[in-house]
Amino acid sequence: MKTSLGFVGLGLMGTPMVKRLLAGGFHVSVFNRTKAKADEVVELGARWCSSPEEVAAEAEVVFSMVSNSEALLSIAIENHGILHGLRREKVHVDCSTVSPAMTRRLGAEYKKHGRSFLHSPVLGSVPQAADGSLLLFTGGDQSAFTLAAPALNVLGSKIWRFDNPEQASHAKLLCNLFIAGMATTLAQALVFAEKADVDPSTLLDIIAHSSLNAPTYQTKGKSILERNFTPRFYAEHLLKDINLILDAAAAAKVSLPTVPPAQQLFSETVKSGFGREDYSAVVKIIEAMAGIGGKK
Repeated sequence: MKTSLGFVGLGLMGTPMVKRLLAGGFHVSVFNRTKAKADEVVELGARWCSSPEEVAAEAEVVFSMVSNSEALLSIAIENHGILHGLRREKVHVDCSTVSPAMTRRLGAEYKKHGRSFLHSPVLGSVPQAADGSLLLFTGGDQSAFTLAAPALNVLGSKIWRFDNPEQASHAKLLCNLFIAGMATTLAQALVFAEKADVDPSTLLDIIAHSSLNAPTYQTKGKSILERNFTPRFYAEHLLKDINLILDAAAAAKVSLPTVPPAQQLFSETVKSGFGREDYSAVVKIIEAMAGIGGKK
């Protein structure tokens, strides 16, 4: 019999992850702060629960995917949180992008109560969540990982193991450091190309045939040229992650001198009303700075 699962948080990533687990034959109990967001997966066979605590009481492995560290703290250990319903020797696997300090705190808190906490943030977006090709960074106790592994293998195509939750948190932030840098470099290049009368699509083609290429440049570049900012990763969430990166680097006494300008650009993106668009919408701020107006 397959492991019984729970899932808390049915946002942009959580919903396709639950669909993937249901398609893999798992029984999944779910909770989301906005109940209507659960309707789609409930129709597919998921069971609605009234709280994270109830989800945990029914599951051997409880996943969560929430927007920030504060939300994770709330659904994990506050009133009616996962910890209160989680049975001994069962595990909570959080997949959110949150601070290493938070995952260190939760790891210690769960251990104090004889429960297990894994942090397993993911690299990938909605398409990868849907087809099970996410990349997973999983930190925590080996016995907890063994229990969660069958479900993790349905969600991801490769897993990197770490000894503790905060190492996994750091690994995810390091990856998002690349995302922030690539997004701002791409946006600047496309705006510069337009101002210099170099067809931006030609620039993307040149990059595609060079060692400079990366899938992100092609997919996001194409979306920018099509003015398609349908979110796969919200701009406001990348800003949140940039802030986490800077905080974690400061705690490690590492200087990241190129990150504050990216932080400013994404702050302007959010302030301008584009926070719930894809993070590639940062190009709109750079266009405005270059005097290219009238684009949506």
